[in-house]
Amino acid sequence: METFSVKFRAGSLDLSVIVTEHDHHQKFKVEMVTNEPKPILLMRSVKGEWTIVERGLRNFSEHDFDALKLAIEGQLCETYSVKNMLVLTDFSESSSNAAKYAADLAHQLKSKNLILYHSYESVAIPATAFAPVTGRFTETHEQSLEKITNLKNEVEEWAPEETAVEVRTDERTLISAVNALTAQHYIGLVVAGITGKSSIERVLVGSNTVTLAKNCHAPLLIVPPVAVFQPISTVVFACDLKRVAESTPVLAIKTFVHALGAKLLILNVDYEGGHFDPDTIKEMTHLHELWDNEKPEYHYIDSEDTVAGIMEFARLQDAELVIMVPKHYGFFEGIFHRSLTKKLAYHTHRPLLLFREDT
Repeated sequence: METFSVKFRAGSLDLSVIVTEHDHHQKFKVEMVTNEPKPILLMRSVKGEWTIVERGLRNFSEHDFDALKLAIEGQLCETYSVKNMLVLTDFSESSSNAAKYAADLAHQLKSKNLILYHSYESVAIPATAFAPVTGRFTETHEQSLEKITNLKNEVEEWAPEETAVEVRTDERTLISAVNALTAQHYIGLVVAGITGKSSIERVLVGSNTVTLAKNCHAPLLIVPPVAVFQPISTVVFACDLKRVAESTPVLAIKTFVHALGAKLLILNVDYEGGHFDPDTIKEMTHLHELWDNEKPEYHYIDSEDTVAGIMEFARLQDAELVIMVPKHYGFFEGIFHRSLTKKLAYHTHRPLLLFREDT
């Protein structure tokens, strides 16, 4: 569920309303003020067809309702087609490469705003098997501002002329800052690198990436250190066959792929039918109901190692981007475990785009 405001014209009046979406962007409650006793209720089908369920207390004409629907569609498109992008940096080579990738991607997405963010909070790093010593580093606001301004100057050279590049730096914790900025600026995509400069920073950034993947409210694009932007013409959406209708953020993924103008390949990876059960056929039916209108290619492959199978499939298909909707914490542990990080980050140039599961 998410809430946003939109403006539309009803008769001779310019109105601002509060919109709350439910049921995976299929039901919308529209209020002039919070907690109206009888709000407007609209339904939107998977194919984008609108129905008025409750007209509310206001005497809106059909033309007024059409304007309202268009305003809501416009806001959804503004967000999910990534008109506003948030790029995280720790000033490592990897994060600078991610910033360049984001600037290049802004050309294809026609993004309007690109915000660079750095958190200079003091961070205590616990001893782990990867970093058996603890450490703490601090950075002043002035130091951070100088570094991020230098990065901004570089990004402006890479980004489209019409894309505004802004900077933000403060001492908030990363997740709270990212989610606050996402809400304030209707961020459609958060971009992050995967490793830092030193061994201690690699532990920190790896940990932050896992935390981001679990808690970031916007789609998260993870850019490998060796990634070089290529125009995205083919996208692989790797999905499982569990709770397809309930958990897939269909509108967000469709809008993003439309913005790219890319071909969509939908991939399911299994291992010798090990996950087959009586519900599989039902889930496959739901999958086709959600996506057939997009005319994607469907692929089903066997692989003992799911992540390796996905990335190898993407390589064989010359796909420039892989999309996933992780559904459990163990998935993150698996992706960012040292061995799989090596596969994903060091041996591939394909970024990984994580969408949050619909709940």
